Amino acid sequence: MEEVYNEEDFYQDEGWPSESLKYFSYCFLSGKEDDGCGDYDQFALVDNALYPYVRLTKKRGSFQSPCGLGTIVPTSSSFARKSEEERDEECPKIIWGFAAIYLSELRYDCNQDDYLETINRVQIINDFYNKYLHLYLQSHNGLRYSKISNEQKELDFIEGHEIIIRGLWVKSYPLKKYSLLYEYASDAETDYERFLQNRKEELNKKIEERLKPNSDTKPAQFETVTQTGDKSVFINENYGSVTIK
Repeated sequence: MEEVYNEEDFYQDEGWPSESLKYFSYCFLSGKEDDGCGDYDQFALVDNALYPYVRLTKKRGSFQSPCGLGTIVPTSSSFARKSEEERDEECPKIIWGFAAIYLSELRYDCNQDDYLETINRVQIINDFYNKYLHLYLQSHNGLRYSKISNEQKELDFIEGHEIIIRGLWVKSYPLKKYSLLYEYASDAETDYERFLQNRKEELNKKIEERLKPNSDTKPAQFETVTQTGDKSVFINENYGSVTIK
């Protein structure tokens, strides 16, 4: 997995680490695709953040801020050397978390005058979930966790993950000025939270089933087995104790 950083760690050491950008396939042209475009014409996903977020990009003549459509913001660039407040003023952050990933996988269709999913929503949900579950399990595989079942580990992961995801969605309120995209992102976010809830129910059922007494268990059968000669004794389906004479 590519090295990722916490959002607050970017540009801390003379411009390093810098953001890696993935530009969305659709642009905002004179506000035709959505309202609220203003001076900005495109979104760029910061995909080397632990929880990805989106910056608005801005054209100034032939130059595209923050880095001329480059995929990595150079540490020597003026953008990297600005303060956090100056960067956010030039290219504001607008979406975080699952919504950021979901919107990055849309494309705008001029014939339908609408956005289309380039990847099935179910796949986006599963990929996003599995990424963070894998990170959690990697950091919870020591001996102190060896007695915790995989189902319980996943439940513990979801408990914390839900809080983070909801917080990132609340933080994404600036997206509201792009009303149509906000509506689509909100629907997808609801689907993701529903997926988490369903997954919790599935895991709890598995744990409950494991703890249930087996209704097919036979009553204890005690038997005495006598062994003669040098032949070994094999007892099949014995539910009590066996005494060998």
